[in-house]
Amino acid sequence: MRLPSPFRATPFALPVVIAAVVAGTGCKQEIPLPPPATRADASITLPATPNLTEKPYAKFHPDGVLTVEGIMRNRDEFLGKTMMVRGVVTKLVQCPTPPAPEPDPDAGPVDDDVVVPPPLPPRLCDPPPQAYLVDKEKVSRRELLVYGSMRSAIKDFQEGAEVTVEGRFDIVSKDGVFLRQAGMLVLEDLAPPEPPPAEGDAVEPGPTE
Repeated sequence: MRLPSPFRATPFALPVVIAAVVAGTGCKQEIPLPPPATRADASITLPATPNLTEKPYAKFHPDGVLTVEGIMRNRDEFLGKTMMVRGVVTKLVQCPTPPAPEPDPDAGPVDDDVVVPPPLPPRLCDPPPQAYLVDKEKVSRRELLVYGSMRSAIKDFQEGAEVTVEGRFDIVSKDGVFLRQAGMLVLEDLAPPEPPPAEGDAVEPGPTE
């Protein structure tokens, strides 16, 4: 008995092959190609490259007083020394002036010629007295912190005014209120004014020619 050849199509296999060919032909689709890329005509303007070089500055004013830029850029040279600096007050914090004491109705008569000064303000308030100085001709964003009590020269500061102050250049205040690695100028309290001589006190005569 002869076996059927593997290459001989049976009556049942031929319809299956024809159906597969017809099905594959029907699923084929034409995929359109993307259009060629076009270059945009819009122009982009980039900002100018910043100048990172430091501008020239004056270390001292013509009269020998330090500038804010001079003392800040040369911090290590002046740390721990008492220096005189000139700058414009840009930020200012001062303690409010305490109200004058009300007269005591139980007190005795008061001589009109006797002036009783108001009590001194506390050494510190919240926030403590402080100011920031900048050079009149600014070349950077550096600001010098000036710290002192209301018994120091800071009591006479006004925003926008140019002041010349003397203090110790340090990174921390003696009372530990401020710590600033860039450096700060710590002002000492001013000596209280001497009282005027009372009537009858002998006044030493001045030198005669």
